[in-house]
Amino acid sequence: MEKSNNKKMNFFVRTYKAVTKFETYTQFAIEPISKAIKYLAILVLIFSIIVTTIYITSFKSKISQGVLYLKENIEDINFNNKTLSYNNGEYSIYNDDKNMIPIIIVDTSEEPNIEEYRNKVKLYDYGFILLKDKIEMFISTQSDENQFTTMLYSDYNIDNMSKEEILNSINNPIICVYLGIAVFIVEFIQYFIYILLNAVVLAVMGQLLAMILKLRMKFSETYRMGIYALTLPAILELIYIILNNTTGLVIQYFSWMYTTISYIYICVAILIIKTDFINMQNELIRIKMEEQKEEKDTLEEQDETKDENTEEKKEEDSNEDSDLKEQTEG
Repeated sequence: MEKSNNKKMNFFVRTYKAVTKFETYTQFAIEPISKAIKYLAILVLIFSIIVTTIYITSFKSKISQGVLYLKENIEDINFNNKTLSYNNGEYSIYNDDKNMIPIIIVDTSEEPNIEEYRNKVKLYDYGFILLKDKIEMFISTQSDENQFTTMLYSDYNIDNMSKEEILNSINNPIICVYLGIAVFIVEFIQYFIYILLNAVVLAVMGQLLAMILKLRMKFSETYRMGIYALTLPAILELIYIILNNTTGLVIQYFSWMYTTISYIYICVAILIIKTDFINMQNELIRIKMEEQKEEKDTLEEQDETKDENTEEKKEEDSNEDSDLKEQTEG
C-alpha cells in the first residue's frame, strides 16, 4: 500500500510531505533513486527560473539607470571601425555609491590594467568596465561568486556609432535575453551539484546516526532521504534571495541555518524510522506472545479433553467389570 501511494505522489505532494511529514521519509528511503533525482531536477529547475527572473529584472533596471547615468556624465564617446573611443584614450572612473550602478570604469587605451579595474569593481554589487574592444559587466551573486560577463564589440555588427547609438545598444533587450540564458544554465548546474554534494554529507551523517542507533540502513537509502531533507532549506534560500533583492535584507548566518535545518530533518527522519522499527518489533513480540498463549490454551483444552475421555473410559471399564462379576456369581 505504501509503495502504491508513493507512486501517486506528484512533485508538489512530495514537496509538501518532505517539509511537513517526517514519517514519509520511510517511503522516500525505499523508492528508486531515479525518483529522487527527478524530484531534485524539478526543484532546482523551479528554483533556477525564479532566481534568474529576479536577477534579470534587477539587472534590467540597473542597465536602464546606468544608461541614464552614462548619458548625463560621459561627454565624448563613439565607435569607429568596431573600436570604442573615449576622450582620446583618457582613463576615467565614475563612482557614486548612491547610484544603482555605483562604479563605471572607462579606459580605451592600448594597454589597460584590467585586473586592477576588476578588483575595484568587485568592491561593489554592480559595475561596468568599458574597454577599447569590449565591455565587462559585473554582478555580485548570492553564492559569493563574482560574475563577469564579457561582450566583445566584434561580436556585434558595429562599425560607426555615435554616443546616442551606443547607449541604445547597451540598453538592448537582447542583452538581457542572452544574459538570462547564461544565468539560468549556471544557476541550474551550480545548484543541482550543490544539493547532490550536500545530500552526500547528509547521507554520511545519517549512516553514523543509524550505526549509533543500531539501525541497519544502506547508504543509498540515507542519500535519498538527504535529497528530500534539503527541500525546506532550498525553499528558505529562495525566499531569502527574493527578500534580499527587494528589500536589501541580509541574514549573516543564513548558510549555518541552511545546514542546521537539513541536519535536523535527516536526524528526525532516522529517529522516526528507528521508533517505527521498535514499535514493529514490539508488535511482532505481542503477536507472537498471543499466538503462544492461544497455542498453550489449545493444548490445555486438549489435555483436559483427553483426561475427561480417560476418566469416562475407566468408568466404563469399571462398570463392565462389575456386570461381568454379577453374571459370574449368578
